[in-house]
Amino acid sequence: MDRDWARLGSALRAAREDLGLGQLQVAERIGVKRGALRNVERGEISRVTPTVREYARIVGWTEASVDAVLNGGEPTREEAAPPGPDMTVLVDTPEELPLRIKAALASDGPVLDTAVITLTGVDGLDSGAQMVIVVKGRTDALTPEQIREALLQWEKTEAQIRKSGAAGDG
Repeated sequence: MDRDWARLGSALRAAREDLGLGQLQVAERIGVKRGALRNVERGEISRVTPTVREYARIVGWTEASVDAVLNGGEPTREEAAPPGPDMTVLVDTPEELPLRIKAALASDGPVLDTAVITLTGVDGLDSGAQMVIVVKGRTDALTPEQIREALLQWEKTEAQIRKSGAAGDG
């Protein structure tokens, strides 16, 4: 069976639009140019790349969804954990962290996302330092819409952080 690249691109675009995400937002989050994302959405690709896999992950598809869509099937969305105590993740905190950081990590609420960003030096090269970010939700902000809004805001903030001095993921 021939793999349907245009079908995959259309399905990814529809999933992105359903989440209210723009092409540029997704491209920045993946770390590619908007044109690369446009090529995926137009089906102008001939193999599954890390960009395609990351795009699928961002729109909430399971690992097997890309191949399923290419072969005529439907994507499967990752099951989101139901709001509540099961979403709370306990994080071991190293002793050297400041008290306010320890308190924030130990507070109730779901971990929504994380990022490790390698910082660049004044010469534009790896500075030898990393920024570790943990995005947590408040316990009183657990509706799916509130979590989605928080994640969209985080994506905008993450893109700004990466533009202001990050070399990429560490």
